[in-house]
Amino acid sequence: MRYDEEKQLIFLLEQIEDPRHARGIRYRFADLLLICIYAVLAGHSEGSDIAFYAELNFEYFKEKTQMKRVPSHDTFSRLLRMVSFEKLSFSLGAWLKEMFPEICERYKDMKILRVDGKAVRAASEKGKGEKPRYLLNAMYEGESIGLKVKEVGEKENEISCLPEYRKLFELNKTIVTIDAMGCNQTVIQAIVDRGGSYVIPVKENQKRLLRTIEEELERLKQKGKYEKLDGVEQINKSHGRIERIKGRLIQDTSFLYEKLGLESIYGSIARIGVIEKKTVQTGTGEISHSRQIVITNLEELDIENLVKIRQGHWNIEMQHWLLDVQLKEDQKTARKEGAMTSGAVLRRFCLMMKKYDEQYSDKPMKRFIMANEHDIHRIEKLLFEKKYEN
Repeated sequence: MRYDEEKQLIFLLEQIEDPRHARGIRYRFADLLLICIYAVLAGHSEGSDIAFYAELNFEYFKEKTQMKRVPSHDTFSRLLRMVSFEKLSFSLGAWLKEMFPEICERYKDMKILRVDGKAVRAASEKGKGEKPRYLLNAMYEGESIGLKVKEVGEKENEISCLPEYRKLFELNKTIVTIDAMGCNQTVIQAIVDRGGSYVIPVKENQKRLLRTIEEELERLKQKGKYEKLDGVEQINKSHGRIERIKGRLIQDTSFLYEKLGLESIYGSIARIGVIEKKTVQTGTGEISHSRQIVITNLEELDIENLVKIRQGHWNIEMQHWLLDVQLKEDQKTARKEGAMTSGAVLRRFCLMMKKYDEQYSDKPMKRFIMANEHDIHRIEKLLFEKKYEN
């Protein structure tokens, strides 16, 4: 074990404020958090499961933390409800940054930041008419989903939360991708004002903009100019289907300013991409078509990279799939106070650690969790035997 690395992690956990009343405290707050970290790497992120995991491995934790008894499930449940998930995210994020190198992919010298919303349905009570609870998530391309999360409040929506959420990230030299909900003045202005760039689809939520672009596309087609635009074609074969993707790039966006003016988001749009997809299911022969119009303020972005950046937004949705299918996030019933968001931070930490695991980074999440649950010393090595150098 590398003592310095263990000491550093404990130090960072000690910086998280202990919200408990001083009277009756039996366990150090940092020790309880450390057990939560071990437990989530073994696939457990709810109070009762963490307590049972601690019981099964109590001899190990007694030596590491000097605990004299196994904390109850109520203790861990209270911890998850009361701990500041922002401070938990910050401390774990600082440790990851110190321990492991940056592995994100870049376009030229710019990072690509994916932002998307995700529901945690079991965290609300349908019988009482409660709506699903939503979290905003982000990831840099090439990395796992990040630890910085924000819950969409009961009287908020994802669009109103996005500008505030973006403040958690450095947007200079960063390309932000998001679904069509981000195609509005508030969100785009927040990106541009902080030195960022964007690649965002246009849909019916911006009817004037969409109609104006579609009219220009029709004009180009009638004059035989559409097929002469810079283009790219790709064929992807996977998961029992064949995808044929065609992209076209409109570089002259002056028609937007002539028809819509420079107000709102129109003044920053430098290029427009049209991505058409034809999908054939190899088993049934079923064919489907889709088209997506994408805007960006990047003046030198070519069509090949625009398609690549936009199609890559699927990666964050894949991370959401892992959270729900492998870590059962959508089934987590923790509802009180901050339990839902604290558990979310821990599960995202688990995804990050898998990304840095040389043995299991390219294997299914289930195998990573099973290996950790079978051998607690494997988790110790993963946390405290540094194999990467910045």
